[in-house]
Amino acid sequence: MTGTEAGGAPDRIELRGLTVRGNHGVFEFEKREGQDFVIDVVLHTSVSRAAATDDLSETIHYGELAEDVAGIVENNTFDLIETLAERIAEHCLSLCAHVEVVVHKPAAPIRRTFNDVSVSVERFRVESRTEPDSRTEAYLNLGANLGDARDTLDQAVEALDRHPDISVERRSSLYRTAPWGGVEQNDFLNLGLIVSTTLTAAELLAVAQGIEVACGRTRELRWGPRTLDIDLIRFGSGADELISDTDRLRLPHPRARERAFVLAPWAELVGDTAILTPEGRRPITTVLSELGDQEVTRISSP
Repeated sequence: MTGTEAGGAPDRIELRGLTVRGNHGVFEFEKREGQDFVIDVVLHTSVSRAAATDDLSETIHYGELAEDVAGIVENNTFDLIETLAERIAEHCLSLCAHVEVVVHKPAAPIRRTFNDVSVSVERFRVESRTEPDSRTEAYLNLGANLGDARDTLDQAVEALDRHPDISVERRSSLYRTAPWGGVEQNDFLNLGLIVSTTLTAAELLAVAQGIEVACGRTRELRWGPRTLDIDLIRFGSGADELISDTDRLRLPHPRARERAFVLAPWAELVGDTAILTPEGRRPITTVLSELGDQEVTRISSP
């Protein structure tokens, strides 16, 4: 029996002492020169199935975990290690429901002699408020134009599908699209996903943002170049479509109807469905046809 089956402590996967160079701190020299950060991660998750099958796919790959955490440290800049710890925890919650993260800053700029400075966070995945067997369909649009954009999009799709409360049902072709918003930059690669989930819309958005951070996303320039962008466009459909207009969550996405790179892959997945616009529900292909000046080119099949 495993510890959980025997009523003892739950199973854990632990990654301790991961040392990564990063540029975090409130002082300019910390951001400029950087320093080593040491990360401890504890994932509370059952390993019984992996132990029974001896199959790597049935457990959390700690090598991939180490690379994901290192990417968050290396590819972002925060003033506080509290924020860094929170971002790492958010990513880990896409892998299991209970995590502990400790971020050590052994070279912190303190004049006194000290052994270590660290921040510890413990986080639990917020349980969905839907019924256990109730799943909601949602449409996500993914885009990237830095680094190996195609590979990043593949990794993001895989990360979403690995989440225990998210299933990728359909994936669109890959589209090459001109930048939107007037910022000079490379073309984007975009694709659309239909997912089903037992998460709430806010929880799904949080998972998506955690994957963005793991892939090195920063939010410095609006509509600027980025390693990965995941937008929640619609949550639910028909009479059950969620309509929300808060600072945290605006659904359906308020600018989706203005963006051919959102509508083209969406239309591929759902056909001529009706979407909400200021003029009411209109066929998606009609709305897309009105954006003929936007360059969108289908470059590959799913």
